[in-house]
Parts: sequence; C-alpha cells; structure tokens
Amino acid sequence: MCVLLSGVDGHEHIGTRGCGKGNARLQRELNAQLHRRGACHCRCRGHRQRPVVLAALMGTSSSLQRAPFEGIYPTSWEGTGMNYLDQPSDMNRRVFVKGLGLVSLGLVTSAMFGGCEQLIKDIQNRPVRRYLRTGSPEVQHALDVYREAVIKMRALPDSDPRSWNAQAALHGTVSGGFNLCQHGTVHFFSWHRAYLLYFERICQQLTGEKSFGLPYWNWNRYPAMHPAFTAAGSALDHPRSNTTVGSNAAFNDPTMTTILSDANFITFSSQLEGTPHNTAHVIIGMDMGTGGSPQDPIFWAHHCMVDYCWAKWNIELHNDNPSDPTWINTTWNHFVDGNGNPVSISAGVTPLLPLLSYCYESSRVGDFATPLDMLRLSAQQAKLIEARIRKGAPVRFDIRRRVPIAANVTLRLDRPVSRQARLMTADLAALLESDARRERVFLNVDYAQQPQANDFFVRVFINLPDANAQTPTSDIHYAGSYAFFGTQATSDDSGDHPSHHHKTDFIIDVTQTLKRLHRNGVVRTDQPLAVQIVAVPAEGKFRQPAMPLMLKNVGFLIAPVHVRASDG
Repeated sequence: MCVLLSGVDGHEHIGTRGCGKGNARLQRELNAQLHRRGACHCRCRGHRQRPVVLAALMGTSSSLQRAPFEGIYPTSWEGTGMNYLDQPSDMNRRVFVKGLGLVSLGLVTSAMFGGCEQLIKDIQNRPVRRYLRTGSPEVQHALDVYREAVIKMRALPDSDPRSWNAQAALHGTVSGGFNLCQHGTVHFFSWHRAYLLYFERICQQLTGEKSFGLPYWNWNRYPAMHPAFTAAGSALDHPRSNTTVGSNAAFNDPTMTTILSDANFITFSSQLEGTPHNTAHVIIGMDMGTGGSPQDPIFWAHHCMVDYCWAKWNIELHNDNPSDPTWINTTWNHFVDGNGNPVSISAGVTPLLPLLSYCYESSRVGDFATPLDMLRLSAQQAKLIEARIRKGAPVRFDIRRRVPIAANVTLRLDRPVSRQARLMTADLAALLESDARRERVFLNVDYAQQPQANDFFVRVFINLPDANAQTPTSDIHYAGSYAFFGTQATSDDSGDHPSHHHKTDFIIDVTQTLKRLHRNGVVRTDQPLAVQIVAVPAEGKFRQPAMPLMLKNVGFLIAPVHVRASDG
C-alpha cells in the first residue's frame, strides 16, 4: 500500500507498506519531487509517523488457479497476450500507480501539493455523469456545457490534439476506417473508458467547467435521443439515419437482463459489445456506422452508456474484472489531457475510475434497478468496493463441449439460413436441467471476414425453420441478436493496427431460451436442435441484398461458470 508519511525532518514522504522492492524507485522519485517542490505538510500533523492513505490502490493480483482449459474463446480474443493458465507475478505496481496518478483527478499531485484533505475533496466532488432525460436542470446544464465544448473543440486546428477531428481520429475516420480503438478484444471496455475520460477532461478545460460530467444515453429506458441532439442548428445535431433505436430487441429488458446477468467478464464484454453497442452504431448509421463515429456527438453519450453498463455490472452488481497481470498492465500513451499534454494510462487503472475520477448517476437497466446508489456511497461501502475491484478475479472461459452446426458456408444476405445439430441426449438433458448460475450454453457464430456493408443486424432463432426478417422478437424461438461494426473496406488486417479491427465472431447466451423452449415442448432431448440465422435491414431494405456472408463456424458452446462470488 502506498501511504503519505510525515517524516521526522518535517517533510512529507511517500512510504510503502507491504510493497515490493520494485516500488523503491517510484518512492524515491515521489519523495524527491516533494522536497524539490516544498510540499505543504500533511494536515494530520498531530499524528507524526502515522500513515495517511494517499491512494490505497496498490496491491498484488491474486494467483490464478490452474484448471482444465480448452482455450480462450471466441477466437478474436486469442493473441491478446492473456494466458489464464500462467501463474502471474505480482502486479506491476509502478505502472499501476503511475497511470493512476495521471488519471484520478491528478490525485498523487493533489496530495503532494494540497494535502490529504484536498485529495479526499477531489474524490468527493468528482464530476457526475447523469442519464439523459428531459426535465432535469442538472442534465440541461451538462448538455449546455457539452454543446459549448463541441463548438470550442471544432474551432481548434486539427494540429491541436484536443480538436474535434483529432479526438475522433484516435478512434478512426469516416473514410479510412479504424485506428487505435479496441473492439473485439478484452480491452473493449478499458480502452473506451480511458478515451471517454480524457475527452471529458478536454471538455472541462476548454469550458472552464471542472465539474462537467459527460451525460449518458440509457437507450434501454429512453430509446429516442434527447431532443438536444436533434435540434436544428445545434452543435449536437448531426446527419443520421435514425435518431431512435425504437423497439429493437438488442436494447430491451430481456436482452439487457441476460447480458448483465453474465458473471464472466469475457462473455459479458463480448455480448454487450456485439449486441447493443454494435446495433446502436448500425441503426443510427451514417458517420456512427464507421470508424469515424466520434464525429457524431451522440457517440460519446452512447459510449458513456456502455461504460455505465460496465460500472453497473462491476460495482452495483458485484461482478469482477480479470486479475490477469497482462490485462492489468496493458498501457496506452496516445491520449492527451485537458491541456493537450500526452498521458499514459494502464488498463488496470480503469476499473477504479468511477470511484475516483467521476461518478455515475444510477439508472435502471433491464431488470436491474439501482441496488447501489453510486452518488451516495458511505466511506465503508467505497472502501469495500475499491478493495474488491482492485483484487479482481481469475476469469476463465472454459469450453466443456462444442457442438458444431455448420462450417464454411457462404450465404446470401437476404436469405435466412437454417442448420441443425444433434446433441448427445445426456448433454442436452443435463443442460436443460442445470443451474444456470453454474453452467451456460452459448451459440457462437464466427464469420470468415467482415461483410462488404453493415446496414443490417442479425437475429437468431432456435427450432423455427421458417424464421425470416418479419418474425417478431417476441416469438419464444427468438434467442438474440448481434450486428457488425465495421466492413471489409475498413477492417483490413494488413494495416498498422490489426488488433483494433472489428470482431467477426459473436456469442449469444441461449441458456434461458433453451429452457423456455423445453418447458413449452419445443425442444426435446430426443430431437436435434436447429438454429436459424436471419439478417434484418436496419433501414427497411438492404443496400446489397445479394451480398455474400461467409460463415466460418456455427456451434453451441457449453461452458461452466468459473468466476468466484464477490465478497463485497
């Protein structure tokens, strides 16, 4: 643990408790800065030699348990450098604290020059990200500040890294595709959280509103965009195909409840990205359907919602992020702060940001209301949550059994496909009667490449041979959906950043669908399972109805849940 100590020489020192030798250099560097700068004494002067917590954010990652492992799946996660079988060394504490000092409201610097009370004050008064709705003075003020920030960012030259175009280009461009963004990897959440944080800092600096928090668009509760984003002549307005996600099932309560109920970080991230995240990009369309999606001001409100879903899952619903040191120590240095200065941030820091750098106003998503109001956490609650988040969990995605359905099939976009497979009677019976908290079944759909266009989303049905684009999602055979965010033209893996290009494989948790069909007599242990894959145009018709879709593999994955129950 890193602590602030009052030394016998009358100066403050950065001390360590329980830290390894690898942290000594950081300690020396921080103490040297304190002496050079003449840092003010800790206000806890009456308790000399009594440690005062400076960050309380340094710890060791828990060891990963060895277990039978078939592989990290889907395949797009392979090659990320994550190996859940390796016994990890201690977390790289120096990288962790270095990143934290740059992002958590400058908390290390704040403690150096302002004392412990300033650090606590900065955390308590961190910006609030509120959910968009009409009738709220606080939301209206946030929108006014956001509008001003957009205008000022657009007025900056492209050579300024804080400019609207420069910030959007970190993600990608409308014509050139994707640049540095993480999609289809285990860093989808962490990279975008850092992206949002520094964008928010730029808005704060340019407007002078240090308390500004980006508002988030809860499309699960409010399918239509806030009127501020559609007002003619407003800086927040932008050319779009649609300004509402309507009644699309990717955002409804059953879908969001299923996704948020997934306790495994890997499968939770994949489903949230492939279903509501991607589908929103496709439905809104135009720039939002491209690598240059941040050119549309709604992008930031959309991704704040994605980020809130992660925070809700992690903080409110007590689920855990990976403790794997490779995930934790992945670092990015292409962001800038509010003054345009380069900064560095590690993925391991990002889970703590909602506790330190900003706070979400809680809102209902799916069946999950607000069991924990993040605006009103007690000190004890915050301490327990912070300890749990730092610890993480040995996340694994083991495949107990694969049941292939189809392989190497080329389809026409406008023609639904139906394929069937026979599970072993014992496997299907065990699945249908199992405790969903202990074992899940996923449908995996893996494409050979991105489609030539992405003006559609895909619905999946089970045991409904005549399913088509008009089949309602209220049908009991409906299992889920996904969408492509990216095309062949914008996802060429031969580019400079192939790992940032978009996923071609998707997973859908079909556990409850199978149980529902079994209860209704549609699925029986002595009959094969059939899967229907149906493309649905986002705007009423396909631009390229004869476009081929190249399926690499389709199959069921039976996977045990390998995540410990959280303590906090």
